[in-house]
Amino acid sequence: MNAPTVKRRGLLGLIASLPIFGRSAEAGPPSFELVPALPAGLQRTYKFERKVTRHGAVLHWYRAPLRLRVVETGDDGTLLEWIEGEQTIVEAHPSRLPLLELGLAALRELPLHVQLDGTGRVEALVNLQTVREHSLALVDRMADLWRARPETAELADKMLPAMKAAYATDAMVAAQSLKEPMLLLGAMGRRFGADEPVQFRTALGNPLGGPPLPAIARFAIRDVRRRAGQAELGWLMVSDPVATDAAARAGVAKAVDVAAAGAVHKAQAIADAATELPAITLEERGDYVIDLATAWPVRVTHARTVRAGDLAQVEETSFSLA
Repeated sequence: MNAPTVKRRGLLGLIASLPIFGRSAEAGPPSFELVPALPAGLQRTYKFERKVTRHGAVLHWYRAPLRLRVVETGDDGTLLEWIEGEQTIVEAHPSRLPLLELGLAALRELPLHVQLDGTGRVEALVNLQTVREHSLALVDRMADLWRARPETAELADKMLPAMKAAYATDAMVAAQSLKEPMLLLGAMGRRFGADEPVQFRTALGNPLGGPPLPAIARFAIRDVRRRAGQAELGWLMVSDPVATDAAARAGVAKAVDVAAAGAVHKAQAIADAATELPAITLEERGDYVIDLATAWPVRVTHARTVRAGDLAQVEETSFSLA
């Protein structure tokens, strides 16, 4: 019997002995579902950080404390309170700074009431209407800010309907509000491979607008350190290149149609540029360090990368237990 086989069996035995890992009934290589502890009254404080870069240049970068509290747990799931504290802007492009400051100030100390299902997965935003009202008030303040700036004064009233339309449906409000909770708690209730990654088909949000893009996901338990009381989990999701290219070309075709309604020469210029459209890829990578006693995250890093040829925009998000 070789050493790797012994080590593998030892790791599988260790994982199976831990209450936070429930053995999956799915066929194939051994896999386990993360089972979190969600007792009422549980509280966690995290340091949150988000940084967005485009072609290597920082668009915006800020930090904030997060306070989480399990309000109640029942047969239908768990209610979690999520509050983002006062933010610190590390760096921001001058053109983005006023709106960034306004947006952060409007969401500061606004509690999100997040419903989790029985496995700990984010399910819904309970106080959606309250969040919508705050968001629409933010849009009005943004429009006032634009009117006060000579370079954007003419755009303010034109952009206001489109900005408010972003909060027109419950799904839109929930998607924007639950982005961070879904990242921090993204491992909860998920199935991870212990011997080799669990691989399955999923979908990623479309950065070009439109329906989600088909993608391949790989989830794995990378390491378990019993003495440290921690485990390392990871996922990788990559968009299907054919579907992404088709979505990009559909976006160009739509732009051509819109431009043609106003000026044919603009439509032709867009169509000509589309003949050399670079390959576009979308990738999401998540790395989790979790507590073996509760399955709650100790550290989380997540990166979403959109590439178009040699150009790229990267959104990096991290959480660390305070």
